Amino acid sequence: MRLNLLGHFLAIFTVFVWGITFVSSKVLLEHFTPVEILFDRFLIGFLALSLCVRTWKILPGLKLNLYAVLAAFFGITFYFILENSALEFAPSANVSLIVSTAPLFVGVCDRITGYIKSLSVNFFIGFIIAFIGIAALSANSLKLEINPTGDLLALGAAACWCLYNTFVRKIYKAGYSPLRVTHVVFFYNLILTLPFMGVFGYSVRAEFLLEPKYLLNLLFLGIIASSLCFFTWNEALKLIGGVSTNVYLYMQSVVTAVFAVVFIDEKITQYTILGMILVTLGLMISQNFRIRVPFLSKGARIG
Repeated sequence: MRLNLLGHFLAIFTVFVWGITFVSSKVLLEHFTPVEILFDRFLIGFLALSLCVRTWKILPGLKLNLYAVLAAFFGITFYFILENSALEFAPSANVSLIVSTAPLFVGVCDRITGYIKSLSVNFFIGFIIAFIGIAALSANSLKLEINPTGDLLALGAAACWCLYNTFVRKIYKAGYSPLRVTHVVFFYNLILTLPFMGVFGYSVRAEFLLEPKYLLNLLFLGIIASSLCFFTWNEALKLIGGVSTNVYLYMQSVVTAVFAVVFIDEKITQYTILGMILVTLGLMISQNFRIRVPFLSKGARIG
């Protein structure tokens, strides 16, 4: 029971921090490219994790390392490339809404791969309510238009996150700790990012790193949002599973909305408040609050 509660706490903490990363990334994008931010934050994250592991070495055997490479590619490298590319073709609100379907992908993937026996009705009801809530949070900038390229790239990012969760848990089956798994995955991500740096370009923005505003945001992304939070996320995956962990991603949009109001002067509207309520309700239902159904037999419940 304590481990179960710890898993939920770690998932909530992780999503809370990841909700803030939008604001930090927006600050850094004033002078850094997406690929530069990607490489720099995970290099810092890798170095921070290196201080925590006793000995550094890759996983034994080709199979486990292949899982780590695939987790790094789909969960970090390709995920961020797809998401940032989607933003070039579609409005950020639309991209955010589509990427929020990641928990649904994880649930379906877990059902197909046998991690769970079935998906409750509550899971789908919660997803629909939370999805509407996220749309309400994005109402001020959401555009009801279809952009096939941008929408497919965003959908690809959501699917990539599902694959990350799957491959990480395959490594856990071999008995390795979340700390070591996170460290190895970060290492492979740095290698996989190199070709993209060659394509999109990379330079060390030393003149901006001397400014506290940019340095502190980059350190936050590297040490807290990357090294610490990928570790806590992986630990939550191990403790409570993919579905229970990933539904907390719904709250990321709420955290982002709050911090955007505080730090980048975005306005709070009736849609913002409605969205927060719906996302919270959807999350609660997805985490298996029971729904009584009157027309079923006495005492029967769904979920």
